[in-house]
Parts: sequence; structure tokens; C-alpha cells
Amino acid sequence: MTITLRPHQHKAVAAMWDNNKGQVIIPTGGGKTICMIQDAIHQQAVPTGTTIVVVAPRILLAEQLCKEFLELVSTTHTHVMHVHSGDVEFFHTTNPEKIHLFANTARTAGENCIIFTTYHSLHRVVDSGINIDTIYFDEAHNGCGRHFFTAVYATAQYAKRRYYFTATPKTGRGTSVARGMNNTDVYGGVLENVPAQELIAAGAIVPP
Repeated sequence: MTITLRPHQHKAVAAMWDNNKGQVIIPTGGGKTICMIQDAIHQQAVPTGTTIVVVAPRILLAEQLCKEFLELVSTTHTHVMHVHSGDVEFFHTTNPEKIHLFANTARTAGENCIIFTTYHSLHRVVDSGINIDTIYFDEAHNGCGRHFFTAVYATAQYAKRRYYFTATPKTGRGTSVARGMNNTDVYGGVLENVPAQELIAAGAIVPP
């Protein structure tokens, strides 16, 4: 299925292809997920297997992101796993050893793996020791939380490509300054920042 991108989405995706990390700031309803999906399709076009992780703030949103991804991403050579405590139709676990086995089996076979997880369970993915080619953080401001930042920071040390999507970037101050999205060592710079008024004028979203 062909994806039709709006101009602001084209700019965001192009910036992702030119940078291996960074923040994409788009108002709610502006189509952040489509940017992730378009990038994932592009990455999976490479003949060798690639491992993609999608991080959501809640289990229900992880399930929704999975549904949206699989409407557009081919699953012919792609294996899907969920890492959280929810009950889904796909293989799901929070056991680091099982995560490692699942992802590395796909990678050894030269096939793709997409892992849907939550900020709460991201540390399980980190503990598995798998290679991460690309990781997308939905509502990335959640990663600034004290309980979640450790895993977000860990993925920043080894994930080859990482992108942080949000409508409301969170700036760190005082004792939390290192956790804020102004920490460019972790979150990268801003790749695209779309004002709400621009999307309202274009008819992409409606006024609140």
C-alpha cells in the first residue's frame, strides 16, 4: 500500500533519513505514526534483516501502533513481538532471554523483527542485549520520567538510529536537567518542529 505524506511529514521523514537521531515535534493528530511507518518501510527494503523497536507510553497504545504498522508494513519477512504484560495475538514476553532468542533468530535468518514495547518494559529489551537498528519513541516526553530515563539513556548508547516523537517536548531543569529533551546527547537535536497553526491552516488538524 502506498503512503501519501503531507508536506510536513515529507520534511520530517527526509530529516530522519539525513540524521541517525533526533526529535520530531508534531502536534497531536499531525501524523507522527505515519512518519515512523514510512521510515520503517524504507529501512526494511534493505535485504539484510533489521531490528526495529517501537516504544509507547501504555500497553493499549503499543497495540494500536502495532495495528497501524501492520496495515502498511509487509510481514512477509518480518516477525512481530510485544514486550509488555499485555495479552496480544503475537508472541509476547518480558523475559530478556526469550526476547534475545526471538530477535536474533530473525536476524540470523536475514529477516526483520519489529518489537512493540512500553516505557515501563523497555528495560527488558535493554537487558536482552539485542542489537537495535532503529528505535521510535512515541510521546517521547514520557522518557524524561525518573523511572523510565535509565532505559531510554541505555538505548541511546547503542541503537544505530533513534527518533523521539512528541507534541509536547519536556525540558529538564534543576536535578532533572539531564533527563530533559534539551539533553541533545540522548535525544539529539530537533529535526522537525511543526507549529499547530501551520497544520490548522493546511487542514491537517482542526483547532482545539
